[in-house]
Amino acid sequence: MKMQLTSTIRALILLFLLGIVRVEGKIDWESIPEGVVFGPGVGNVKETDFCGVVRDTSQKLNEALRGRNLSIAVQFGAGFDFFRYDPDEELSYSNPSGMIASLLDELATRAGFSWRNSFVAYTTNTTNTLFGTGRGKWDKMLNWTTSNFDLSVDKWFLTTARLESEIVFLHSWFDASLILVDQGDRPGFNLFAFATPFDVMVWLAIGGTIVFSAFFMMFIDYMERARNNRSWNSWIGDHLYLSNMAFSQNFTYEMPRSGAGRVFLSTFSFWAMLIGATYTANLASMLVENALASSIDSIKSAMDNDLAICIHDGSASHTIVTKMYPSTTTYEKMIKTSTPAEMYQNLASQQCDILVGTRQEFEILRVQEQYGCNLVQAGPEIQAGSASFAIKFDPLSCDSVLAYVLNIHLHAMSIDGNMTKYWDGYIDGIDDTCANKEELQLARRLEIEEFGSVQEEEKDFDMALRRRLEGGSGGGGGGGGSSESNAFSGGSTGDAEVLQISGMLGVFLVHGLGTAVALVLVAYTHFRRKFIKAPKIRRREQEESLRNTKNSSEKQMDTDLHRKYEDLKKDFMTQLDGLFEQHLVETKQSSHNPTSYEAETASTESLPSSVISPRKI
Repeated sequence: MKMQLTSTIRALILLFLLGIVRVEGKIDWESIPEGVVFGPGVGNVKETDFCGVVRDTSQKLNEALRGRNLSIAVQFGAGFDFFRYDPDEELSYSNPSGMIASLLDELATRAGFSWRNSFVAYTTNTTNTLFGTGRGKWDKMLNWTTSNFDLSVDKWFLTTARLESEIVFLHSWFDASLILVDQGDRPGFNLFAFATPFDVMVWLAIGGTIVFSAFFMMFIDYMERARNNRSWNSWIGDHLYLSNMAFSQNFTYEMPRSGAGRVFLSTFSFWAMLIGATYTANLASMLVENALASSIDSIKSAMDNDLAICIHDGSASHTIVTKMYPSTTTYEKMIKTSTPAEMYQNLASQQCDILVGTRQEFEILRVQEQYGCNLVQAGPEIQAGSASFAIKFDPLSCDSVLAYVLNIHLHAMSIDGNMTKYWDGYIDGIDDTCANKEELQLARRLEIEEFGSVQEEEKDFDMALRRRLEGGSGGGGGGGGSSESNAFSGGSTGDAEVLQISGMLGVFLVHGLGTAVALVLVAYTHFRRKFIKAPKIRRREQEESLRNTKNSSEKQMDTDLHRKYEDLKKDFMTQLDGLFEQHLVETKQSSHNPTSYEAETASTESLPSSVISPRKI
C-alpha cells in the first residue's frame, strides 16, 4: 500500500513539474531581427500543454484540441505559394488565404481549435538569415519551428535523419518523390520505334503464337484430310502466310470443316483482335507522350555529359542527392537555388541543363507557360518520398496527443474528398497554363476514387501518391516513401508504358484455352472416326461388296447363257447355209439330167419344210 502511494505521489509531482517546464518560453524574440518573421504570433511563446488531457480521463483524446489556440509556424512567399499572406494588410478571412489556409481552417473546424490569431509566418529569407545558406539549413529551420511552435506547416520531406532527430511527421499532403526534370527534345530517328509498345518477350511470344497457330492448323488440315495434294513447301507456306495475315487483322482462312478448326480459328481471331487493339492504342499513346523526351536518365549520366544541374539549396533533396552521389559536392556545374521555382526559371533560361526536384512541383510547374511547356521527367524516379506538416516529439508537452488528433482529421479529409477540393482550388488559381487544368483535376479525382473511397477506408489515401503514377496528380496525399511501381513499369516516364509479358498473359491465355479445346475436339473426332464410324463404314462396304458380287455372278451367268445361245445359233445357221448351197448345186446339176431331177425332187420332198429355204429360218 505504501509502495502504491509513493508511486502515485511521484507521478503527481512529475506531472506538476511537466506543467511548470511546459510554460517556459524558448524563443528569444529580441535576438531575431525585425522583418524576419511575421504574423500575430510574433513575440508570443509556445504555451500549449496537452498533458492535461492525459491527466483528465473524462475528456476524450480526439477532442483534446477543442477550445485551444495553437501556435503555428508556416512558410509563405516565393517557394511556397500554397499560403498567401501579406503582413502589411490587416488579418481577415482573405488574409491569409490559399490552399494551406483553407486546409488549416478545415482542420480547426473539425478539431475545434483556432490558429489565425497565433501563427508566425516565415520566408526563405528567414531561413537564410537565421541559419545561413548551404546544405542542412532547412533541417535547422525544421528543428527551430517544431521546437518553438505547436505545429510547423510546410512541405517537410520525410527522411530517416529527421525522424532520428525526434521529428514527428503527420499525414502526408505532398508528393515529394525526387525526379530529374529536363527540357524535352523531339525524338530523333528510330528505326524500331514501331516495336516500342511491347517489350522483347511480348514480341517473341507473338511470333511464337503465329508460327504455332500455322502448324496447328496444318495438323487440323491433316486430320481433316484437307491437304488437297499440296506439296510440303506450299502447304507450310500457305499456313504461315494466312497466320501472319490474321495477326494483321486480315483474316483469310477458309471455312474449316470440323468443330476443332472452328474453335481454334475463333480464338485465334479473337487473340489477333486483342493484340492489334492493344498495340494500336499503346503506340498512339506513346507517340503522343513521347513527343518530347530526354536523353538523360540519371544524375551520373548528367555529370558524365558535363551538364549543369540545378538543385534546391539546403533542402532535403540536396541532402539526399549528396549522400547518393558524393561526387556532386565537388561537381563544378552544380547550381544551387534558393527556391524550387528559381530552379525551373534557370532551366527555362538554360542557365542549367537539368534539375533535381519533387514530383509534385514538377506536375504543378510543367503546365505553366513561363517554364516553357516542354518539361519532361528524365529517367526513373531517384527516390520515392512524401512531405507533410511536422511537430517535435516532446514527452514533456505530450505532443503525441496533437499528432494523434491532427492525423485523424487529415486522414478523414483525404477520404471524404476535401483534400481533392483544396487541390482543385489551387489548380484553378494557376494562370497562363499550357495544359488543360481539368486533366490535372481529373487525375486527382481518379486517385481519390481508387484509394480513398468511404467504402474502403482501410486503403489509406497516402497509398495513391506513393504509387509512381507517371503524369501523376496535381494534388497531395502521398506518404511513407514507398518505392512501388506501376504494373507495367519499365523505367519510362510517360503515361504509356512498354507492355511486358506479365501484363499480356491473359491475351495469350485466351488463345491457349481455345487451342486446348480444339485439341480435345481433334482427339474426339479422330477417336470417333476410327472406332465408331470406321467399323460402320467397313460393314457397309462389306455388305455392298457382297451385293455387288452376287449381282455380278448373276450377270455373268446370263452372259454365258446368251453367249452359248448365240454360238449355237451361229453354228446352226452355218450348217443350214451349207446345206442350202449344196442343194443349189445339186439343183443346177439335175436341170441337165431329168432322171437326176426326179431323184432330187424326191429327195427334197423328204426334207422338213424348214430346211427347204434358209430365208424362212
